[in-house]
Amino acid sequence: MKNKVIYLMTGLLAVGVLLVMSYNGQQRTKIVKVESNIKKLDKQQVKTTKATTKLETNYNQADEKAKSTLIDFGKNYYTFSSQADYDKRFGKVSDDLALADEQKQSLFSDGRDDTGGSKIDNLGLQSEYETAVGYTSDKQDDLIETLATVVVKVSSDTTKTGKQAVLIHGWYDTNLNKFVSIKINDLQ
Repeated sequence: MKNKVIYLMTGLLAVGVLLVMSYNGQQRTKIVKVESNIKKLDKQQVKTTKATTKLETNYNQADEKAKSTLIDFGKNYYTFSSQADYDKRFGKVSDDLALADEQKQSLFSDGRDDTGGSKIDNLGLQSEYETAVGYTSDKQDDLIETLATVVVKVSSDTTKTGKQAVLIHGWYDTNLNKFVSIKINDLQ
């Protein structure tokens, strides 16, 4: 009888151990699946983070390029001391512009009166860039809306030197790396 009890206990213990091992094996399989899914998610997160970083970098580079290009435009557009300087303004900024002919003519008038004389030289008009601050707005499609507040010192033979602030509003095409539209408003 004693042997039967020992065999029975040994058998129950063996069955118990087998059940525990089977349960542990099932749990281990579940744990391995969860670990595998976590690794997949980590890889996807790394890919997403890299893609987001790339987009941010591209946007930030285009954003900075748009601001600095618009400020350079303001610097060259508002710096002249003679008709000859006035005439050279477009040549200094033309590589950064892809404007429609009408807008180009509007922005870069010849500075002459009805008789063909130079208003710039006759009035002694001078303009000197002093400072500027650039801003950008949202990027829509491939255009970044850019603003620059430019302060210039202006004078003529009949007036003393004064400061004038202007707002330059431009749309920068990130594919062309050029401004496709520019508008200028005087600020008071």
